[in-house]
Amino acid sequence: MGARLVNRAALILFCLCSIGRGQPAKMLLGSVAITSRCTDAITSAKAEAALALALENSGQYHLVTYRDLHQRGHDTGSIHASLPSRRIQVRIDCFHNLLRADIELVLPDTMRRGSGYSLIRHRWEQSDQLLADPALLEAIERAFCVASGDWFLYARRDSAGVRPASLLAVTNLEIRDNPSLPQWELFTDAITTSYSGILAAITGGQRAPGYVVLDVDTRDSIYAHFRLYEPEPGMPPSRQEIAALAYFGVEALMSGWLERTAAGARLELRLLDTHPDGSVSLRARVERQLNDDSRVAFLEAIAAAAKELLSTHSPSPR
Repeated sequence: MGARLVNRAALILFCLCSIGRGQPAKMLLGSVAITSRCTDAITSAKAEAALALALENSGQYHLVTYRDLHQRGHDTGSIHASLPSRRIQVRIDCFHNLLRADIELVLPDTMRRGSGYSLIRHRWEQSDQLLADPALLEAIERAFCVASGDWFLYARRDSAGVRPASLLAVTNLEIRDNPSLPQWELFTDAITTSYSGILAAITGGQRAPGYVVLDVDTRDSIYAHFRLYEPEPGMPPSRQEIAALAYFGVEALMSGWLERTAAGARLELRLLDTHPDGSVSLRARVERQLNDDSRVAFLEAIAAAAKELLSTHSPSPR
């Protein structure tokens, strides 16, 4: 029942998106590939439907398949005569909650590629199985923006529309106490403070439109894939951990520290660019001052700081 409702809603949205537009350019579907790491929640049929909807949502393209031409009664000769000069291929890969779409556009005079990421955040209420449809469409639209060379393809039509986003991981929050000052609970329970701070930074960062921020489970699964177990939340990541994240497409990291001061505590978050060799370079930083030993105030401050850091330093179109 739920699947039928989702399919019907997608069909209605597809039709509504087609109303009132000029004749879109035809794009021939070359192939759809789904890696073995993807769950049963993602099928070739769903990927094709998401691709068709993504092209339709752009307002500029319409997906055509060989199956469409056969169903319209074209014979082999007329099919080849009526094929569009543009062809598109899509490949979907998954790892834990991370979904990646790779698109290849074959145009009359060139070939272009683009990748897009999204996180699978939804599950069916009754079965608890993954509901990947929203993430699938989002990743494909991001990949199509990059491949088409138009980063604002969807954002121009809707201020909340999808734009390309860099993949980011929140790695650590170091807790720096000062024993000469009166004790704060935030510092005496450093492990809990560090871990909860990382979760708050992820929550705040996910509100910034320019980044796809990994959840902790997916980040740690990447580490485990390379047999890098039990990363310390209060310690900076090793070069091996950074290289592992970069291998999976992570382009940026967020890290920071909470330092006890005479005035209370100082929070600093840093935005770092990753490099394949496991090194990083600083792009930006943001600070917050805490005046009270309040865990609620701390979590609110770090979420706000993370959102500000990423919102004011979004990736640039390339």
